[in-house]
Amino acid sequence: MFQYFIFSGIFLFFEHVIHILGTWRLYKKLGIKSWKILIPVYNIFVLLKIYRRSIWWIFLLFIPLTSIMLIFILWMDLIFNFLKKTKKNIVLFFLSAGLYIYYINFFKKIQIQKTDNIRKKKEDNIGILLAFIFSFITHTYVVQPFVIPTSSMERTLLVGDFILVSKIHYGLRMPISPISIPFTHNNILGNIKSYISIFKWPYFRFPSIQSVQRNDIVVFNFPKDSNHKIIDRKDHYIKRCIGLPGDLVYIRKGILFVNHKKERPFLEKQQSYLIKTVNVPLNIEYLKDKMDVKDIEYVGEQNDEYFYQIMLNEEKANQIKNLFENMVFIKKNILPIYFKEHCIFHTDWNRDFFGPLHIPKKGEFLKLDRKNIHIYDEIFTYEKVKKFDIISKKFYKIKNNYYFMMGDNRHNSFDSRYWGFVPEDHIVGKPIFIWMSIDWNRENPLNILNWKFRGDRIMRTIDGKHSYLSLFFLFSFAYLIYFLFQNDKS
Repeated sequence: MFQYFIFSGIFLFFEHVIHILGTWRLYKKLGIKSWKILIPVYNIFVLLKIYRRSIWWIFLLFIPLTSIMLIFILWMDLIFNFLKKTKKNIVLFFLSAGLYIYYINFFKKIQIQKTDNIRKKKEDNIGILLAFIFSFITHTYVVQPFVIPTSSMERTLLVGDFILVSKIHYGLRMPISPISIPFTHNNILGNIKSYISIFKWPYFRFPSIQSVQRNDIVVFNFPKDSNHKIIDRKDHYIKRCIGLPGDLVYIRKGILFVNHKKERPFLEKQQSYLIKTVNVPLNIEYLKDKMDVKDIEYVGEQNDEYFYQIMLNEEKANQIKNLFENMVFIKKNILPIYFKEHCIFHTDWNRDFFGPLHIPKKGEFLKLDRKNIHIYDEIFTYEKVKKFDIISKKFYKIKNNYYFMMGDNRHNSFDSRYWGFVPEDHIVGKPIFIWMSIDWNRENPLNILNWKFRGDRIMRTIDGKHSYLSLFFLFSFAYLIYFLFQNDKS
């Protein structure tokens, strides 16, 4: 904790120095005394008073992410106090990431412009600016929106679900890479990074409201993302946590066992089913349109027999079985125990015959031998320990907690069975709400004309037990009445 705040303090100090160097002459032109310019925080307070901005803005200075925004806003105030607000000056300011102020401060002849019109425009746009800053703080420190892009969590979460993820349930993880473009994650325009990786804060997380529980749906940073080394900039994944630190997990014939107990059945879980029909092909259009079955793969045809692979839950499988009279069989597509998936976490296993695997727990002593050292090889990287120092030891004390994640669409999910454990410092948050859900063409999602809104999923909790759609309409109606009343009043 102290290390994190020391880094933040150092960052704010350098920010203070950069601010003074770029604005000293401009301060002097405004008639501000030298001692007021040099005092940290107070020099910002002075500008807030000059430009009639609320003194509460001073609190933005103490958060590295928002302090950059505050400095940019005040730099723009200063620049357009001395220069005309032309498109050229605005473009130069943003293209130089604000450093255009250095050119103005050191090399340009300046004089104070009339500021009445500028101040009036600021007052008109203050609501938009405050809304942007409030949204950014909420997005970074409280709750963040995500969209579900793949079917790995169907039928719990569908492709096109727009969800809100709480960052405080499992403990707010403070940003590790604080200098970035607002509302972006890791890339913009292809492979161009949206953050500066030179400045890197130590890992720090506030106490949690609740710990990660078994069967919780969790958003986390993908541990094996090789394109981004900083933890909070790695790609986001969402899976169900089926294994906690200290658990023993294994899969037999596609059935998951945790600590030797069979997992509880739940309606949303999907698996791959093989279907064979005779004489007549399967009515795929009916399955997609009437039964909301999306993942259908045509395998082939032989002697008027048609073969398909479909992702289904048990309820859908039973419905299809009783629906088509020409169906020869419908059965779970379980890989045999001798089949080895080379992309699996352990090459002697596959998706349906996996483990047993012990999940490392913080503080425990892990016994290492030739049979398991390659399984736990990756945690040495996460714990920043050289493998050379470990090989000679029979036991290793685990420094962090680890979790095992799986998708609810068990045969169409790239999860811990393939890439291993999720360290606790990679946990992002807990999904709590579906605020919008759109059924789009998965082959062409940008075709807006084919979008269909899933009314039964909008404004619902993740578990589907509670809907707040009626409250949303009530709030919207009340706001509309208020807006109309205000217009009539004016």
